[in-house]
Amino acid sequence: MKVMERAGIPIIGVKPGSIADRMRIRPGDCLMTVNGIVPRDLLEYHYLTTAGKVWLKVRHQDGKIESIWIQKDDDTDLGLVFKTDCFDGIIHCRNKCIFCFIDQLPPDLRMSLYEKDDDYRLSFLHGNFITLTNITSSDMRRILTFHLSPLYLSVHTTKPALRGKMLGRREPMPVLEKIAELAGGGITMHIQIVLCPGWNDGDVLIRTIQDLSRFWPQVASIGIVPVGLTKFREGLPFLRNFTKAECRSLIRKISRKQKAFRLRYKSSFVYLADEFYLRGEWPLPPRSVYDGFPQLENGIGFGRLFYDEFRKMLPLLPERLVSPRSFVIGTGAAGARVLEPVIARLNLIKNVRLKLISIPNIFFGPRISVTGLLTGRDLLWGLRGVKGEDVLLPNVLLRQGTSLLLDGMTLDQVSSRSGCRIHVIEPTASALVEAVLGRRGRSKPIRR
Repeated sequence: MKVMERAGIPIIGVKPGSIADRMRIRPGDCLMTVNGIVPRDLLEYHYLTTAGKVWLKVRHQDGKIESIWIQKDDDTDLGLVFKTDCFDGIIHCRNKCIFCFIDQLPPDLRMSLYEKDDDYRLSFLHGNFITLTNITSSDMRRILTFHLSPLYLSVHTTKPALRGKMLGRREPMPVLEKIAELAGGGITMHIQIVLCPGWNDGDVLIRTIQDLSRFWPQVASIGIVPVGLTKFREGLPFLRNFTKAECRSLIRKISRKQKAFRLRYKSSFVYLADEFYLRGEWPLPPRSVYDGFPQLENGIGFGRLFYDEFRKMLPLLPERLVSPRSFVIGTGAAGARVLEPVIARLNLIKNVRLKLISIPNIFFGPRISVTGLLTGRDLLWGLRGVKGEDVLLPNVLLRQGTSLLLDGMTLDQVSSRSGCRIHVIEPTASALVEAVLGRRGRSKPIRR
């Protein structure tokens, strides 16, 4: 904080035509104070700048410090863009979770991938899941004072001793007391359970669900996701994937719980990641089970949304295209299982030729099946036999706003080395259909 007080908060952008633009604040300047206060983060900055009268102290690039008095309508944004949301630095995670994906990364990837955060501000702003084990009583008061809702919490189990063990802590890690405090303050919470066979499944899972259900509707949803295991687990506790039979047993149990919760709460309350249904070779639930998809970003319900969107487009599909169109569809193993019936239907259109390629994850290992964790090296291996083809890839492969893949390769490099023309599309049924049928504006070719 002291460094920030001396140097200021770097401004990386100013929205054209905004108040800040008119006040001649420029990228490269630094915000020193708002109303005499150094804001700790984006939350406090917005709180301080909502009033109609605001006093800024700005240090310009030439070193000159200027006091700027602003009179505006309440809640009008000043137009400043900052590099980070947490001006005083993120709250780092001190846990050593048995399933932590970051601990399963190989060396020599980009540094940002190794950063562990457990920051309540990023939970509120971006939906990051936090454990509540790395916050102080002051942080908790701040959450309640600013009413930072909803929050996204990683619980895994409500048994304190087991939770402590799963989080890699020497002491028990109770969580229900903190959830009760947040619920009492009117904070809505969405819960994540990373399910590990032999650890927090079975009766332990049922107890966890029941414990959390007592806080409904403040605890609005529970999302259960399978543990993700890479090949880089040397020195870490033994974990394995769920078998097909275990997935089916879990689906039956959760289906019964959902029916009971719908009678009680008019909500399914607890939801399984798509991966359980795909591994169990079980049909995805209907849309009504997902209650508006509260944990879509957690991989829960994405397949159902995709199918429903495609079904609505079926009456609009042509019988044939005037000119032939041919594409290779690249995806991970899980994505391929979702896409198979959709690609089969599109191939019934005359002059359409689509080839679906399920690309194995060689980089992280075969136990990783989600498309978003494919690397450039995986793509090169998977596309080795389709040189000269047009390839459609979902943008979930890329770091947001860039063409950078997880292993540091770019799509330009993959395109050049594979000899393919790569097009990036949104991971939606409409984007896929529009790219295949040749409608404009939905696919972005990566030129070699």
